[in-house]
Amino acid sequence: MYKIHFETIMNKIQKIRRKVSNYFYDHIKLKDFLGFSKGVFIAAVSALFYAFAFYCFITPAVEDHSTVAGSSIITGGVGGITQVLYLVIYLSGGRVDQYLLQSICYFAFNIPILTFAFFKIGKKFAILSFINVGLSSIFIQMLGGNFFGVEFDFQLAKQVAAELQGQQLTRALFGGVCIGIASATAFKNELSCGGIDVFSYYFSLRKSTSVGKYATTINSLIIILFSILTIAINNGQNVQVGFLNFMFGVVYLFVIMLVVDFINTRNKKVQLQIITSVDGVEHVLIANFPHSTTIVRGKGGYSHADKNVLYMVVSSNEVKRVVNLVKKVDSHSFITVTSLIQAYGNFYIKPVE
Repeated sequence: MYKIHFETIMNKIQKIRRKVSNYFYDHIKLKDFLGFSKGVFIAAVSALFYAFAFYCFITPAVEDHSTVAGSSIITGGVGGITQVLYLVIYLSGGRVDQYLLQSICYFAFNIPILTFAFFKIGKKFAILSFINVGLSSIFIQMLGGNFFGVEFDFQLAKQVAAELQGQQLTRALFGGVCIGIASATAFKNELSCGGIDVFSYYFSLRKSTSVGKYATTINSLIIILFSILTIAINNGQNVQVGFLNFMFGVVYLFVIMLVVDFINTRNKKVQLQIITSVDGVEHVLIANFPHSTTIVRGKGGYSHADKNVLYMVVSSNEVKRVVNLVKKVDSHSFITVTSLIQAYGNFYIKPVE
């Protein structure tokens, strides 16, 4: 009885989905507008996560500027480059507000990078990434307490930053999770947080592999430079401070890589093995997905009936749709799913807009 009731509900939901899909098919402009609005909302959420992580975990406010190098966690990317620039300014005798510098440089450095994204990745991708970067710069400055003369007082962020002031490992873990969520949420919705993320996304699309390892490789060089400057700012003393900065930076980037590759499944591939006794399943799959299949003739070990064994490689976010479609054609089919490290050849991935 409960099963029948559940199936009735699912059928009604599917009918509603078809009606909505058909409506948007006839109203393309409205669909595009809602899609862009969703992108702006995702960009704002991602920017808020990034700004919160930077203020609370990455670079907490300190009174003595000479301790900034020891208390900060290097982020890598454009944010990390800005942190390195801050140390260079300090070593040269200059003094500047770290949050103001981060807001300005994070926005300015991303302009040429997002211009590259506009021509090489996609126009919509670049525009939404630009919105994300702009909002991140604004939120960082607001959490810092001042935005173009307007005072802000976010007690929760200040309390979190104060509680974790001397706990670098905890901050590296929480900061990595928050930045990872910010980047992965953006990637999953076909935009980015700017900076190195753009190049990571670009190379991952060309190589059709995971995003996290590219960002980690590039950021490792920035971590090393930051650690060297940390030692220099202490006149060569307290080498352990630079070493610890390096270690905490590695932990931070490793956590980001894990979170990004766990959430962003666009470039992850799986192999489906479909065992069916119904002919023509391959035609249904090819008509609904931009991937082909390989057919092997087999025989059931128990029934000795003729079987078709279909092999198909798809993106991990397509698995559920493939399985549902196959079950509609052959409810008795047997399907296994195997994760792949890499696939070589002409594997189609929908282009980024």
